[in-house]
Amino acid sequence: MTNRVRLELSLRGRVLAWLAALAAAAAWFAGDADARLAAALLAAPLLVDFVAKPRHLAHLRLRVGPRRTPAGVAFVEMLLVQAPGPRALREVLLHEPRTMRAQSAVLLPDLVAAGTTRVAVRQRSLQRGVQAERVFLLATHWPLGLFLARTSVQVAAELVTEPARIPLRTPTLAPQTDADVAPRDRTELAGPEFHSLREHRPDDDARGVHARRSAALGVLVQRIAHGRTPRTVGLVVDLRRPPGSALDRGTRAFEWGMSAAATLLQRLQHQGAVAQLLLLGDTTTGVLVQGPARENEAMTRLAAATPAAFRPLVAGELASASSLTVCYWIVAGSHDDAAERAVPGFAPIVLRGDA
Repeated sequence: MTNRVRLELSLRGRVLAWLAALAAAAAWFAGDADARLAAALLAAPLLVDFVAKPRHLAHLRLRVGPRRTPAGVAFVEMLLVQAPGPRALREVLLHEPRTMRAQSAVLLPDLVAAGTTRVAVRQRSLQRGVQAERVFLLATHWPLGLFLARTSVQVAAELVTEPARIPLRTPTLAPQTDADVAPRDRTELAGPEFHSLREHRPDDDARGVHARRSAALGVLVQRIAHGRTPRTVGLVVDLRRPPGSALDRGTRAFEWGMSAAATLLQRLQHQGAVAQLLLLGDTTTGVLVQGPARENEAMTRLAAATPAAFRPLVAGELASASSLTVCYWIVAGSHDDAAERAVPGFAPIVLRGDA
């Protein structure tokens, strides 16, 4: 689809146009030469600005890489702006409604004809979600500011806005003892304890790299920790609304649930645990979160999650979570039925509201 440039009068342009119209009307009715001259002088800047407006603004191209960010966290986006020929573009304003909602447009530097300019823009995405395309609005008042030229540019770049991270009470995040995790000499600490160093392997989590030792030796060195963190922790996120409830209600509680799930998932990954994520919606989907790639997949699912209509759980649907020693159950969709969790040996830690 070809973008178009829309021209509209600015405030000063409207004032000047009204004055030119009044002068032209006076010249028409009075037949006065001075009035005709005044009308011509007032209309001349409007004509010049209209003709000189850079209509090739619609052919400007933007390039931006995929972006993953928690909701509400500021980031700096690097944009590559390619200006078409044959003339340079000046005084171009850039604005992205989704990530610059509370910000004014950014004034770009002069864009050289047939050149590429690198621009850093500070942004913040406030709304959780997944977008496959980003839309940027461009505008310029150049040269005289009497007309405003507007256009929009669509860029095929994924923007994943993960749920916001929120503070959770310490007892909720405390790791539990799992008999098959630690070595015989495991410690009494509440979390993993430093044990040793070894050379980094390709399948290791990069977050465990020891920065100072790696810099000193010239090779990546991995930090090994032993402790009481569980090997696998269940994380059940219930997206279902209560029977007969509208899907568009309880938005605040639902967003809290998504944020709680993302916060727990990130904390478990930092502690070295594997998370078995189950999303109870129209269907039950599961992700075994082990490593950065699976963590990104799980965060993307949480970013795109929506409330689901009530449906009863079928037998065996919680099998992968109920077999674990530790499991968290997040009531996101406001449906909370303790009878569904009454599985022998299954005692999840239930999180709801501002717990």
